Amino acid sequence: MDDELICNYKDCRKRLKTFAWVTSCSHVFCETDGSREFEKQQVCPACDTTLTGQYDIVKSELKPSEEYKSMILAGQRPEIIMEVCSRAMSFWTYQTHLERAYQEYRATKATEKAKQQESYYEHMLAVNQSEAASLKTQLVCINKELEALKSKHSEASEKLLEKTRQYQKLQGMYEALRRRNVTPASFEGEGERVTPRRMALRQFEIPLGSIPDKEAFVPRGLNKKQAQGPAAPLFTADHKNHAPKQQHHGKKGRGHVQESYFMVHHQNTPGGSLF
Repeated sequence: MDDELICNYKDCRKRLKTFAWVTSCSHVFCETDGSREFEKQQVCPACDTTLTGQYDIVKSELKPSEEYKSMILAGQRPEIIMEVCSRAMSFWTYQTHLERAYQEYRATKATEKAKQQESYYEHMLAVNQSEAASLKTQLVCINKELEALKSKHSEASEKLLEKTRQYQKLQGMYEALRRRNVTPASFEGEGERVTPRRMALRQFEIPLGSIPDKEAFVPRGLNKKQAQGPAAPLFTADHKNHAPKQQHHGKKGRGHVQESYFMVHHQNTPGGSLF
């Protein structure tokens, strides 16, 4: 505590510099709080002591003039002066004690609050550390799962590339086989209806220009007259070009002519057999 008194009103705690209200119960108040409270009732705001005496409440000047200092105790006997001084010193000592007790109370409250805060923050720190450890564990698990997924993704990518290469290889083989099996006969007779009989007869077709004789081709087991039948022969020898001629009947293609040729002679062959 400094050399200044402090207002004992609980909500004030103001340092007193000019005037102060002093009570017989050794409390002091600032001019504002003392005037307000003592106008209401003659009761000490600090300890609720009733102050009904003439000198129980005194307004004191804290910075008296030199004339006041010279005259206030002038003419008093030394024992009276010493008693007055002793009581004044007791008042000051009591105010010092009150201030020390108040500061100790505040320190105790602050210490308790600090301990509570420390306990709370220690608890929060433990909780945060536990959560951090849990998150680290989860992070490790997630990293492992991520590595496993990366490995699976890599394997799947390799399998996909392998399957793609196999597909492309098979596609190339398919295209090669398709081009190999495509013949001019595949485009003949497009739009005509393909029947099993025609499919069976196509295996006996003979390409044009493969007959070495100059005369009409006669199947095995038939004479020339039987081979001719009611229809004219489709293939005759060309003596000038030494190549068989194809006699067209209508607007049908070569496949139809060959098929008609074999169909006619198949009908004229006994038992329906060509060979």
